[in-house]
Amino acid sequence: MRTNLIIIIVIATMFAMIGCQKEGCTDSKATNYDPDAKKDNGTCVYLTPEPDPEPDPRDQYTGNYLVTDSTFMMGDFYEVKTYTLQVTIGSSKGDTLFLKNLWNRGSEFVAIMAGSNFSIPSQQVDGPYYADGNGKFEGNTIVYTTSGDVYLNKGTGTKQ
Repeated sequence: MRTNLIIIIVIATMFAMIGCQKEGCTDSKATNYDPDAKKDNGTCVYLTPEPDPEPDPRDQYTGNYLVTDSTFMMGDFYEVKTYTLQVTIGSSKGDTLFLKNLWNRGSEFVAIMAGSNFSIPSQQVDGPYYADGNGKFEGNTIVYTTSGDVYLNKGTGTKQ
């Protein structure tokens, strides 16, 4: 009888130990992982991955363009320049481009996108002089026209 009592105590102790295992999420990849849990209870929660952001439609236009720019002063041809124009978006909002080195002057000008077209709002060029214009992207080509007080620039270039 004493042997039976010992067997019953051993079996009861084993069931108590098994039955008292802490339940919880045992998957370390879950946000509610419990390192003390010994038995998974099916409550694991996982982060839903953030969807990939939509690509910026301006990205296709950014880069360096080898531009040939013709200047006309008071209606007469003045000069031709060939240079690299850099088109960037920086950290700007969805419709803004930056035209760096426009007219081979090293300056940065703002352009506003509308599809593949852009406008260059009036901006100070030198001293009291301002310029504005418009243009478009056609595949890997940029085409633009700008004008100021007495001049007109027409440029075209291919993405490098």
